[in-house]
Amino acid sequence: MTTTSKLHVLPVWRRLHVRAALFATPLLLVLGAIMVLLLQHYSAQNALEASQRMNLGLAQYVADHQEPGLLDAGGQPVRSQVEEISMHVMKINPAVEVYFLDSQGMVQAHALEGLEGRNPVGTLVDLRPVRQLLEPGAGTVTRFPLLGSDPIQPEQKNTFSVARLTSSAGKSEGYLYIVLNGRKVQAESASLANSRSLQAMALAAAAVSALAAMVLWMAWRHLTRPLRQLADDLCAFRGADGAQGEASQGDEISVLRVSVRDMQNRIAQQFQQLEDSDRQRRELVSNISHDLRTPLSNIRGYVETVMLRGCVLDTESRANHLRTALRHVDLMGKRVGDLFELSKLDAGRVTPQSEVFCLAELLQDVVQNYRLAAQQRGVTVQLSTGNHAKARVLADIAMIERVLQNLIDNALRHTAAGGSVSLAIENQGDFMEISVSDTGAGIRSEHLPHIFERYWRAADVEDHAASTSSGLGLAIVKRILDLHGSAVQVHSELMRGTSFHFALRRAA
Repeated sequence: MTTTSKLHVLPVWRRLHVRAALFATPLLLVLGAIMVLLLQHYSAQNALEASQRMNLGLAQYVADHQEPGLLDAGGQPVRSQVEEISMHVMKINPAVEVYFLDSQGMVQAHALEGLEGRNPVGTLVDLRPVRQLLEPGAGTVTRFPLLGSDPIQPEQKNTFSVARLTSSAGKSEGYLYIVLNGRKVQAESASLANSRSLQAMALAAAAVSALAAMVLWMAWRHLTRPLRQLADDLCAFRGADGAQGEASQGDEISVLRVSVRDMQNRIAQQFQQLEDSDRQRRELVSNISHDLRTPLSNIRGYVETVMLRGCVLDTESRANHLRTALRHVDLMGKRVGDLFELSKLDAGRVTPQSEVFCLAELLQDVVQNYRLAAQQRGVTVQLSTGNHAKARVLADIAMIERVLQNLIDNALRHTAAGGSVSLAIENQGDFMEISVSDTGAGIRSEHLPHIFERYWRAADVEDHAASTSSGLGLAIVKRILDLHGSAVQVHSELMRGTSFHFALRRAA
C-alpha cells in the first residue's frame, strides 16, 4: 500500500497532534485572559504604589506650611482653615481628598464638594495603617502600596498620606488624612475600563494565544510524524484484515496499544502453533518409521524364507510367499505415495485444473472399480443419483476421484461383512452435494475433531483396519477439498455408521 493511500486510514480529527491542539487552544486562551487580568491588576497596583511613594510627604508638607490656628482651643479644626487647605490642595491635585481626624481616628471635618449620599463626618478610620506609616517598628520594612480606610467608602481600601496635627501647646490633637486616589480618579478609571488600550491588550493576548497554539500544533505535528506514520501502517494493516475494532475509535496511541495487544496474542498463537508443529513433526517421523519398517520387515522375512528354504518349498508355497511380499511392497508403495501427495498439497505445489464434467459418471466409474474389492469383503457398494444423473460440476476431476477413492477406502476398512457403502448426489442450489455413507462401527464424538489430522488413529480402532491404512487418506481429502473451496463435514453414530459430505459448484 502506498503512502498516499494510507494518509486517510486514521481520520484527521483523531490524530494525536490535532487532539492536542484542540485541547491546548482553549487552555492557552484562558491562560492569556488570566495574564491580561493579572497584568491589569499589577499595573494598577504599581500605579498606586508609585502615587503613594510620590505623595507620601504631602500631608506633612501641607501641615507644615499652614499658619498657626488650624485647630482651636478645643482641638477642633477651624472651618475657614479647612476650606483654605482643601481649596489649595484639591484644586492643585483634584485626585486627592482631605480629611481631619481626631486622635481616635474619627472624621471631624472635610471640604468635599458636590457630596452625595452619606456624610463621612463621624466615620471611624482604622489607625493601624496610619501608625504603621508614621511610626514604623524597628527592623520592619513598610511595603507599598499601604492601604488605609476610605471615609467615603468604608468597605474599600485606598492609598493615603497622613501627618500628625498638634495644638498650639504642642499636644497631639489628630491627623491630617489625605486620600490619594479619590472619587474623581476612581470615576476616570472606571470610564477607562473599556478603553481602546485595554481592548487592544485583550486582542493582543488572544492573538498571542492563537499563535502559540499554532506553533505548538506545528511542533506536535512534526514530533509525532514518525508515530503517525507507524500508526497509519498498523491501522492500514488491521483494516486490511478487517479487524480495526477498538483502535478505530482512538488516536495513534490507541492504534499502537491495540496493535501491540493483538501482536502479543498472535505471537502467543504462533508459539503454540510452533509447538504443535514440532509435536506433529515428531509424531510424523515416528509414524513414518513405523509404517515403513513393518512392511519392510515382512518383505525381508518372506524373501529370506524363499532364499533359505527355496529348495524345500513346493511351487505353490514359494508363490504364496512371493505374492505376500509383493502385497507388502504395494502397501509400502501406497503409503509412500500418500505421504508424497500430502507433502505436495501442504507445500502448495498442487493447483486444481478445473474442468466441467458429469458428476454421476465419475461416481459410477469409482463405484464400479470398487465392486470386486467390496464383494470380497462381503460389503455392498451402491450409488444413488436420483434426478441428478446429468448434473455437471466444475472441479479437478482427478482430485475429486482421489477424494472419492480415499473416502470409499476408509468406509470399506471400517464396515464389517454384510454392511453397505452408499454414494449419493443432492442438489443444493448452486452446488451439488456428494455424500459417502457406511454402516460401519462409527466414530466416537470425542474423536471427530481429529480424524483429518495426518497419522491420527483412535485407540479403539481394529488392528486390521490400522494395518491397512496409511493414516493419511482423510488428511489428503481435506487438503484437496480446501483447494476447491469446499468444506468436508462428517456425521457419525457408534455402531450405526459414518457419513462424509462435501459440495462442488455446479457448472454454468
